[in-house]
Amino acid sequence: MILPYLPGPPMLAPDSPRLSPPWSLRVLLAASMLLPFLAAGLFVWHDYQRSLTTASQRVDRIATIATEHALKVVDTNALVLDRMGELLRGLSWEELRAQRERIHQGLRALDQRVNQLRVLHIVEPNGDLLAISIAWPTPQVNLATRDYFRHHAEGYNGVYFGEPLVGRTSGELAFTMSRPRLSGDGRFDGVYLGSVPPAYFEQQWQTMAGTGERYIALLREDGTVLARCPPGTQPSVTPAASSLLQLARAGGTEPSWVSDANHQEWLATTRRVGQEQILVTYALPRSEILAGWRRTTAVVLAVTAAITFALSFVTWLACNRWVAAQAALQSLAGTARELREQIEKRERAEEQLAQAQRLEAMGRLTGGIAHDFNNLLTAILGTVQMLERHLGAQADDRAKRLMAAARDAVARGARLNSSLLSFARRQPLKREALDANALVTGFEPLIQRALGEAVTLRLSLSPGLPHCHADAAQLEAALLNLAINARDALPEGGEVEISTRTAWLSRADLINNEEAHPGPFTEIRMTDSGSGMEPDVLARAFEPFFTTKAPGRGTGLGLSQVFGFVRQLGGHVAIRSEPGRGTGVSLFLPLTPGTGVRVPEPQQQRQAAVVAMASATVLVAEDDAQVREMVAEMLREAGFRVLAAADGRQALELLENGEQVDVLFSDVVMPSGISGMDLARRALELHPGIGVLLASGYTGPVLGKEVPEFDILAKPYQRDVLVRRIAGLAQQARPTVA
Repeated sequence: MILPYLPGPPMLAPDSPRLSPPWSLRVLLAASMLLPFLAAGLFVWHDYQRSLTTASQRVDRIATIATEHALKVVDTNALVLDRMGELLRGLSWEELRAQRERIHQGLRALDQRVNQLRVLHIVEPNGDLLAISIAWPTPQVNLATRDYFRHHAEGYNGVYFGEPLVGRTSGELAFTMSRPRLSGDGRFDGVYLGSVPPAYFEQQWQTMAGTGERYIALLREDGTVLARCPPGTQPSVTPAASSLLQLARAGGTEPSWVSDANHQEWLATTRRVGQEQILVTYALPRSEILAGWRRTTAVVLAVTAAITFALSFVTWLACNRWVAAQAALQSLAGTARELREQIEKRERAEEQLAQAQRLEAMGRLTGGIAHDFNNLLTAILGTVQMLERHLGAQADDRAKRLMAAARDAVARGARLNSSLLSFARRQPLKREALDANALVTGFEPLIQRALGEAVTLRLSLSPGLPHCHADAAQLEAALLNLAINARDALPEGGEVEISTRTAWLSRADLINNEEAHPGPFTEIRMTDSGSGMEPDVLARAFEPFFTTKAPGRGTGLGLSQVFGFVRQLGGHVAIRSEPGRGTGVSLFLPLTPGTGVRVPEPQQQRQAAVVAMASATVLVAEDDAQVREMVAEMLREAGFRVLAAADGRQALELLENGEQVDVLFSDVVMPSGISGMDLARRALELHPGIGVLLASGYTGPVLGKEVPEFDILAKPYQRDVLVRRIAGLAQQARPTVA
């Protein structure tokens, strides 16, 4: 039947992995977010460096201009002092006192012609003021305590710059420029000086430096500030004088960074004014230098953010469109996969039905032939017996041999007929209550002889089995047939195991088997480590006269006889085989009527869980090859279907590829970057109902302070403990097992 297609929006299955954009779109999205800011960062850095360079050039240029201006002022004032010296040349102090008014007029004339040097003084050797340009008559003042007077009196003959003071006569703040008057023999003979108002420099500097935060100062070599701009600035908000003097002593002219008392950085340079003992310094604070840069940076970042948002939004739309397209493709692929699975399920069901019908038809045909063949054998055997009675003692040796051969042929035909009747489920059976464990144990020597010395026989019998309902002789014959087949599959020796347990079969397990009913059964399983069967051979294994053995090695009736015998009892036969993995044949025998399965004690409950979950699938993740193979073989012997993975990444690939797994059994520490904990969490995301059991060679404290979130089985572990734990988890994952 072809199902109609109903269109609808693309939807992902609940267990489908979340789609992510391809790496190309991810890289493009990251680039759209990072590259604009990277470019902006480069621009901002370049602009930062440019701002510092521009500021350095500005500081250097203004410092040079201010130094040249200060040098011109100093030279002009020095000329004025020289002119004052000419007024006094050749005259004694008695003569000078007599001409005090003339001297005052001369000083006043000089004062009016020069703006940068005012309030001209002439001081006698004892410190008394002889004349002053701004006052007449001359005030009675002694200046012997002034620093400039003391320095000249102590022998300093150059131009001296006195500290800023408020003049006693003028009342103005000013610093002085002075020179000593020397006698004919070079001794100190008085001082002549002038006052320099700091405002003169401040006006020039304001015009020169413009507006904004900056600092220009005229310093003495001892750090005394003679003039500064802006005027009245507190020392705590200007570069430290000691730092500025260090720049001067270093001898360099390149601007350097210095700090003030508030730890604010200034870009400053200090220059000497000619050969004098004064310095000019100019400094710009970092905040002023970077103010324009910060404004530009804010604009650049705002524009960059807008560009980044636009590019990221466009890329995000592209990613969403890609994810939507992939989701639609995945939805279509999932629909196609579901259709293929439905078709495959229907084909398998049809194939199983055809196989069952073929076997049923062959059974009816074989039964009819065997019935007629029995009649023929009866006639032949009766005829042979009549001949023997007829001839009696007259029969010679040749006649006796021929009749014995006929009897043997009839016996072989009877055995062959019995096999045919067994397959046709028409042979007479002696049904009785049997202890399967006791029967297997008593029949072990004969099975071992049939297997030969090269094959090792191992029994794994489950205690406390309820009695089964079967024909002891036919059951032994069936086990013998299975043993012979196992021997032929092990030409170079190997291992055969016979195990018993109680199993529950559902209606799904008994498909195409109308003789059996769902419920508890006694299972006798024989497994070998032989070469196994190809799928096409496995599909015909129960057909009568089908054999892969060489001519003369078998009739092809062994498995068909087993199949018919168990079906006639109302039981079930299952076979599992893979090339290179051996073969296992399970005989499910009905329990004796009225015999129920006892309610297990706690230990029996665990064994029942093992039996009930024997068909579950276990994913074993173990990086040690020997441990992995040992665990896988243990679980296979217990009846589980086992998938093995060498590390967490390989196990995760099996889970992501859709493998149906009931229990994950994983080592905690594994390579490839995925631990057992990580694998367990990811497995629960992919398969929420999966059971998880972890194994570790360390005890709890070694795992750390973290409380384990999964059951942990300590190594080394026993087979029974492992199987019980796996079975319990499998029973939780799949309450009913097909």
